[in-house]
Amino acid sequence: MSITSITKLPFIALDVDIEKDDYNKLTVGDVQVANTEILNVVSKKSYNEKVHGLNFNVAKWTPQMKDKIYFMKGCTVPRIKLKDLSVKYKIRTTTDLETATVVVGSDRAGEKLFKNTWTHTVPAKTFFATIEALKELSPDFDNYYANQIDDILEGFDRDELTHIAVDWNTARWCQPTNSNNGPLGPVILKKLGLTKDQFNASSIRTNKNDNLWTISDDNLEIYDQVKTKNIIEQNALLEVVNGDDSVLIDLDTYQNLRNMFKSSDTDNHVMAMEIMANANYLDSLLHLEMLFFHHSHQIDNSRTRNHVNFKSLKNYLGRGSYSNNHIDGVFSSLISFGKLDPAALNFIMEDQKEYFASNGYSNYIKPSAYGINPEYQPQLNYSWIHKTEAFVDETTVPEVEEEEVVEDTVEEVTVSEATQEFSAHFPPRKIEEAEVETEEEATEEVLIAEQKEEKNEEEFDWF
Repeated sequence: MSITSITKLPFIALDVDIEKDDYNKLTVGDVQVANTEILNVVSKKSYNEKVHGLNFNVAKWTPQMKDKIYFMKGCTVPRIKLKDLSVKYKIRTTTDLETATVVVGSDRAGEKLFKNTWTHTVPAKTFFATIEALKELSPDFDNYYANQIDDILEGFDRDELTHIAVDWNTARWCQPTNSNNGPLGPVILKKLGLTKDQFNASSIRTNKNDNLWTISDDNLEIYDQVKTKNIIEQNALLEVVNGDDSVLIDLDTYQNLRNMFKSSDTDNHVMAMEIMANANYLDSLLHLEMLFFHHSHQIDNSRTRNHVNFKSLKNYLGRGSYSNNHIDGVFSSLISFGKLDPAALNFIMEDQKEYFASNGYSNYIKPSAYGINPEYQPQLNYSWIHKTEAFVDETTVPEVEEEEVVEDTVEEVTVSEATQEFSAHFPPRKIEEAEVETEEEATEEVLIAEQKEEKNEEEFDWF
């Protein structure tokens, strides 16, 4: 996708002296043209749409022999990191887009081709009437400046031109109802052929102001060339230059870096940041994010925070000028890189157990149930757990096949009245509450009971 469309719009900035004479009357003095240019105004389909509209290849880049790399302005890949590629593949960088075999860019680099400016626009009819009024009122409106205006408007059809882009002062002078403009207002109305009331009721009475995205002629030429190339996202290149030879920040290294940041010696902070910048970004992602989380103050106040190597790391992680010191920033980053696995969750939860135990907020971690505080559990004679209504357990659980229920085929045993009468003479065995029977003890007691029952049956005359 490329930018939707580009519209040419003339920009003219005037410098007008409106001063009081000896009789305290406002007069128009010297008139000059401060600036003129033709703006290439970019229109976007939606407010949230990236203005550059470029597509970047985010797949891991595979270098080829004698590749020539063109880096768009705004890329933060340290050139020193290309030394291994230069030796192994004879890769070189170039500033010539036509000969480049690889273009490396980023959203930030794409945006740098454009400029966002707060711009005022006035209806073209009102602007032209203002120029004619200034020519009539000012004895010092030199033809040199008048010709500048004509030159910038030469490529436009004045009858079809709807607006002129101007600066704030020029927009103020193009207001015929502004009393601070002295005699300029009435003359502008005369040139328009309108009364004040007619002007206020017309469609040309309102000046506009808005943020306009523009692109210079030079950058437009670069943009037209770049959009035809296969643009490698700079992070795809970083995954190559931060490969097997880069540092893996494991748990031990992470703890050492934390101790370095806790040191009062700022040189230790600089060294820790240098190690972070030369790490394998993807494989060290969890520990890198936790270092940013815990030591944002030291990092943000370090003199090397804008070093090209460290800026490369920050851009890879999508971090701005300052660090996000909320734990959700860690979750968000890990999710975006597909690195939020159970091990990472366990690590973060152990690290932040006090935060979550004190009901710390997170958009990614929610309690699944509530229970009785262990402090009050001894006072209660029961256990209680309440699951939250919004929580749905969608964890993967192995399916267990339901066993087929087999009906009991043992014939029902009828106990005779005599047996019931006999049993009534023997009270049930008393069992202590604290007694715990093992399986062997229970079996032994059953055997003894059966023997007693057989003996009693022999001694008793049933009939």
